[in-house]
Amino acid sequence: MPDMRLSIAGRIYNVTCQPGEEQHLARLGAMLDAAGRKAGASGGLTETRALLFAGLLLADELAEAQDREAEILATNEAPPEPIEGQGDWLGQDEAIDQAALAIEQLAHRIENLAEGLEKRANQS
Repeated sequence: MPDMRLSIAGRIYNVTCQPGEEQHLARLGAMLDAAGRKAGASGGLTETRALLFAGLLLADELAEAQDREAEILATNEAPPEPIEGQGDWLGQDEAIDQAALAIEQLAHRIENLAEGLEKRANQS
């Protein structure tokens, strides 16, 4: 399995992926990096909280895309052009499912990181 190094909000993370998924993972990493930088822009956030807020920002974008898609399906209109800066993945069902899965996995990882940090803090 390929190992990748992702730079997220100024930190390097080593991640393993399935063969052939390197480019997709790099794209998801870039999206999380952008959200992480946006989330951490206020400063003073721990790594865990910055990743949590980054995940929430991405989840918010995904929820908005899903709401737009549901509205379009309800009115049987043609889908709008993607909004600049949100990426073309918002209009693709498979890509939305993959993004949702990635966000769920990130949320789980964030929870694990938070638990680990809390245990370390309690041991000190």
